[in-house]
Amino acid sequence: MNMAALDSDRRLLRIYVWYRLALAALLFLLQRLHFQSPVLGQEDPVGYMRLAIIYFLFNLVSLIFNRDRWASPTLRSVVFIYVDVVMLTLLIHKSGGVTSDLPLLLAVVVAAGNILLRGRLGLLISAVATLALLYEEALLIDEHGLSWQSLNATAFLCLSFFGIAVLSQQLAQRLRQSEALTARQERMLREMHHLSMQIIQRMRTGILVVDDVPRVVMANDAARVLLGITQPMEHLSLLAEHSSPLSTALEHWINSPHFRPRPFQNHSTSPEISARFTVLDAEQPDTPWSTLIFLEDNTQLAQQAQQLKLASLGRFTASIAHEIRNPMGAISHASQLLAESPEIKQEDQRLLQIIQQHCRRMNGIIENVLQLSRRERPVSQLFDLLSWLDKFTEEFKQGYGQPALLERQDATSPIVVRFDPDQLFQVIQNLVSNGLRYSLKQGSSRVKLLTGLLDADRPHLDIIDDGPGISQDVRSHLFEPFFTTETQGTGLGLYLSRELCEANQARLDYVYPFGPGSCFRITFSHPDRYPPIL
Repeated sequence: MNMAALDSDRRLLRIYVWYRLALAALLFLLQRLHFQSPVLGQEDPVGYMRLAIIYFLFNLVSLIFNRDRWASPTLRSVVFIYVDVVMLTLLIHKSGGVTSDLPLLLAVVVAAGNILLRGRLGLLISAVATLALLYEEALLIDEHGLSWQSLNATAFLCLSFFGIAVLSQQLAQRLRQSEALTARQERMLREMHHLSMQIIQRMRTGILVVDDVPRVVMANDAARVLLGITQPMEHLSLLAEHSSPLSTALEHWINSPHFRPRPFQNHSTSPEISARFTVLDAEQPDTPWSTLIFLEDNTQLAQQAQQLKLASLGRFTASIAHEIRNPMGAISHASQLLAESPEIKQEDQRLLQIIQQHCRRMNGIIENVLQLSRRERPVSQLFDLLSWLDKFTEEFKQGYGQPALLERQDATSPIVVRFDPDQLFQVIQNLVSNGLRYSLKQGSSRVKLLTGLLDADRPHLDIIDDGPGISQDVRSHLFEPFFTTETQGTGLGLYLSRELCEANQARLDYVYPFGPGSCFRITFSHPDRYPPIL
């Protein structure tokens, strides 16, 4: 027997126990209120009263001990039904036999027994009730003589017991089938709801459902991460409390359904987000409407655009590499040979140095562009940033060639990031080299490396130097290709570093430092939320 059927039997038995207690009380009160001219117990009022009290007390005890720890529902049903058959038969005998109204209560017991008990047990109750009623009538015939009216009523009642048994069992079977079907459907709905919630929570697309206020009805983890919210959103909290830009965009969209909101950042450290809105149809015409909001991280879209851009750039650089690099190499080689000639005057040596200097600069530009075009897709890995920085610091100091002080200020707990280790080495090496170069101009050889966690548990790494800082006018062009403030630079270092970060779904930004110098921040994606795109 499954749990749904067992719960149904317990519920029906509980109802029947309360019915028995109410019936016993009613039988007692009817006799007590009309004791002088009894409507029941005409044959023996005192004996009827005693039986009614015993029946009421037994039913009261049955109500108290109607628990699974005492007996199974089937055993309790058998005991209660057979006690009812015996007690009601005795009360019928004290009330004058089948000519009274009490035999109908025996038919109710038969119906209840065939609902609570299945198959032969139910039919056995009908047989026992028939035998009890026949025995009771036999006693009355022995005491008062034969009565054709009572014999006909007895025969009709005995036949009706079996008819009631068959109908009750059919009704009970249909009831159980209906309850089993309902239980299966409820279980399927719960499973589908649980499955849907699991899918929604694991989606990388942020999902928000807001009502007409608007208040947050439901939000998945991706939405919380994209909006940079560290605490779970409380049910029916105002959307504006979590994201003022999103609330404003929703208001504009409600007023103008064709409005397309622009991408926004909920916080300075959160990714750029695109929002789309959809109205959820209300179940009833008068019920308030709700809005489904999709939040997309523009980092992935930017990464796809970057792949197209790099593919186009790769084809372009492949076509011009032979046309530029080889002639540039010939010019450089010719200038070196010319510098070795004894006929070159001293004042012309400076011109040859300028030629070689710019040849090296042009060769560096070509190398950077070719590196950008040939760059393979990142092989992202999960690793501890603090342990990785230990190895980077040691390798960088060995290969830098000049005294360098790399100070560390790490978080207390391990920081796990998802990045291509080789590309991360290239990015930090470029940023640290730039920082040391500008620090040396101020008489310092120190660069600080600070790690930590931002909102929504996103790791970050700050590279801070002691240089002169960057002016406001220069900051807006920092990451543009070929932009440089030095005659010796190529203007591609920061551009390549940002491209590498975006390829690994990270961000490279210039952050205004609290003190002198400059600060570049790498904000990594959440290691569990954004797996690499291959």
